[in-house]
Amino acid sequence: MPDGNSPWGPKGSGDKGGSGGPKSPWGNEPKKPVGQKPGGNRSTDLDNVIQGFKKRGGPRRPGQRGPLGGGGGGGGGDFRIGPFGPLGIALVVGALMLISTSVYTVDQTERALVLRFGDYSRTAEPGLNFKWPNPIETTVKRETEIIQKMVIGGNDASSLMLTGDENIVDIDFTVLWRINNLADHYFEVDEPEVAVRAVAESAMREIVGKSELQGIITTDRLAITTAVRDLMQTTLDEYKAGVRVVEVQLQKADAPDQGGVVAAFRDVVDAAQERETVINQATAQQNTIVPVARGEAAQILQDAEAYRDRVIAEAKGEAERFNKVYDEYRKAPQVTRQRLYLETIEEVYGPAEKIILDSDGGSGVVPYLPLDQLGNRARAQRSGN
Repeated sequence: MPDGNSPWGPKGSGDKGGSGGPKSPWGNEPKKPVGQKPGGNRSTDLDNVIQGFKKRGGPRRPGQRGPLGGGGGGGGGDFRIGPFGPLGIALVVGALMLISTSVYTVDQTERALVLRFGDYSRTAEPGLNFKWPNPIETTVKRETEIIQKMVIGGNDASSLMLTGDENIVDIDFTVLWRINNLADHYFEVDEPEVAVRAVAESAMREIVGKSELQGIITTDRLAITTAVRDLMQTTLDEYKAGVRVVEVQLQKADAPDQGGVVAAFRDVVDAAQERETVINQATAQQNTIVPVARGEAAQILQDAEAYRDRVIAEAKGEAERFNKVYDEYRKAPQVTRQRLYLETIEEVYGPAEKIILDSDGGSGVVPYLPLDQLGNRARAQRSGN
């Protein structure tokens, strides 16, 4: 204290061991350990804490006590909170805020763009990431793994399209898409959803304009959706939209309801189905008849080939037989001639009915021998046995 007006009594002269030494407001000052230098009040931690909360400087009313029962003596100094003061606390709070803005997390379905002073720096992957604190680097998060659905058509005019055969078709379709390049999606195209819708309508109109109405509403639906998806992807890649078209689904493809067009095309569809039925029946009959005809033709060819081989073999045998007979004739002409005569007679008269007359039987009744009946009787007996 600068004066002797302390509430604890006048400040002593610092004599050693006397009763006039400095006194603590909590009682007599405890004895100091051996070797500690004497002097110096408020040396305990509690006194330091109390001193930190005392208000120093400024006028006080007479008899006013300081905080926590402290003295009311005035004195110069500044307002402090803790050992660092307001500036230190502000610095600590600011540092904590900067650290909190330097750490961020990215979900598994997201990607994050890191912008350094507004310019693209990098793309952050899912997980815990670090960056320079705000405002040096900022982040922009988007869901890139979620498939988004866009329905086009309905009751508005966008569902009516002109076909290649100059008819009108009412089409509703759905586009499934997702972000595959977040940097292009964020920087290259304004309002990417609007761009995807416009490209989808344009691609569908172009493909429908090259197709006929009957094919669109019957058999070409899958081919149309595939062509629209490919054309959309090519166009969006040219725009650098950062979008991948997953699928295009054709929900409805009908003729307009006005003027009985729907009923007429339903008749066309029914006729096409009946045509397919008749074709299938004819195909089944063809599959039954053609194999049978082919089998019969193959059998006829095989019989003809067998007959040809048999005739050729017989002809070759006859020729060989004739050559052998000729060879024998050259060796014995008379005997061979006689044999040929007998074989010829046998061959001629063998199957014929014969009656043999005996020229030596004399005149009168001419005796004869019915060889045919005798032969028939002999064959009957053999068959009976």
